[in-house]
Amino acid sequence: MKQLILVVDSDPACRDALRICLQSSGFDVAVLYDPGKVAERVEVERPALIAMTSGATWGSGLAALQTLRRGGDDLPVIMLGEQDDVTERIVALECGADDFICKPFNVREVLVRIRCVLKRTAQAALQNPVLRPPFRFNGFELDYASRTLTFRGDVVPLLQTEYAVLNLFTTAPGRMLTKAEIAQRIRPDAANRLAAVGVWVHRLRRRIERDASTPELIQTIRAKGYVFRPGSDDWSFDLSRKYKASMPPSVAEPVRTGLR
Repeated sequence: MKQLILVVDSDPACRDALRICLQSSGFDVAVLYDPGKVAERVEVERPALIAMTSGATWGSGLAALQTLRRGGDDLPVIMLGEQDDVTERIVALECGADDFICKPFNVREVLVRIRCVLKRTAQAALQNPVLRPPFRFNGFELDYASRTLTFRGDVVPLLQTEYAVLNLFTTAPGRMLTKAEIAQRIRPDAANRLAAVGVWVHRLRRRIERDASTPELIQTIRAKGYVFRPGSDDWSFDLSRKYKASMPPSVAEPVRTGLR
């Protein structure tokens, strides 16, 4: 499946030039005129990267970038500066931009920089979880280095996609994730991917919820997505016994795939 690039710029000439170049290079492209609508847009359809005009030094593009970063969103963003201004470049990078290109620019250079940022962030996504300390919630412990989930010291068997979804949820507890965002982050090439997300979440609920029919940890936001709301309290019953009784030994092995 093609990666989606969101181009945000009020200048139609700039948008069209980037759209044509990116589409001819194998990307899907969406365009947006108003940077103030970026946060709302990425909740509906999450791109692989945003190329966005910065506006003035403290313009709406920078405000949109700051909103994403304050919310803990690490979506790659390349800022398009309105002029060759060192201060504007510094401010954008300090606000969390992954790269900065001033206008007028060569669209082929933008394409190369987009590919470089995507490659760099993909590598970071594979490496960073291992460096994070274990995530503990409700008697569970998710160890990123060994890629295992335990409940009171006993291994909880997880399939590949179940681990990937839980990994994603633990990076943004309390934040609503859309089905489109989960699919893009986990399996962008999956057939019927939005329906598949519902299956992945249902299976994960069966592993960690006291009652999957009335979930407490992974809550559904109707017509929008899911929110992971972990707690620190322990549970009074031994989930691991249920898992061991219901799963064959081969499935109970820790997940050791390359997916993060």
